[in-house]
Amino acid sequence: MDSVAKTQIDFLKERIEYDANIFGNVETYEAVLNRLLEDSKYVALSLRFPYKDYSNINLPTKYNNWQLRCCMEIYQGIGTEGIKSYSENGLNWTRDSGYISQELRQEIEPMVGYIVVEEEENVQA
Repeated sequence: MDSVAKTQIDFLKERIEYDANIFGNVETYEAVLNRLLEDSKYVALSLRFPYKDYSNINLPTKYNNWQLRCCMEIYQGIGTEGIKSYSENGLNWTRDSGYISQELRQEIEPMVGYIVVEEEENVQA
């Protein structure tokens, strides 16, 4: 694991504290945090590069804080995935199928690429 990932997991540990009643043991806790970081990375990359294979691309560091907030939204949504609308005693829930808020999605700048034109060799006739 590189130093950026270690920093990210340390920051995530500050936001999601270990609870033995939830995780059972530290190994499970760290596995969950690593999975959240991995999932949020691919959510960001799929939004950033919608038409490109991003499997070998690292998340730009400018999205480190975004990644942590995405992890929190995914973690807080566990058990409520896919709720489209719910209302009880004045409490309303609406959730899209993407597991993260539209506001968070809109913070990622999409890049669709550009056309590459190969120059032809000069042919003298």
